[in-house]
Amino acid sequence: MKITFRDCGDKTKSKIFLNGTYLGYVQLDVWTQKWTMSPSFNLPYNFFDTRKDKFDSSYRAGKNMVELYSFLFPRAEEEQEFGISLNDMLVFLKTRK
Repeated sequence: MKITFRDCGDKTKSKIFLNGTYLGYVQLDVWTQKWTMSPSFNLPYNFFDTRKDKFDSSYRAGKNMVELYSFLFPRAEEEQEFGISLNDMLVFLKTRK
């Protein structure tokens, strides 16, 4: 799992990438000196308030976004020890007789 932070111009905004996939950006509020995250992926209603969370650094905000993405979309990193994805394994088990 490789997390990449790319600064955007004025150093108050950083784009977050996980294994080359764009997850969104984190932005600094200059008045409070706190970072907030703006994910580009859809959040379920129960997680929508996570956009209001405040962090002390862009690193912590970015790590939180990656953890949230990994929690909501576990298939993106999921790999079985047999070298086959869970979805492929379920299809195989359902179709055999």
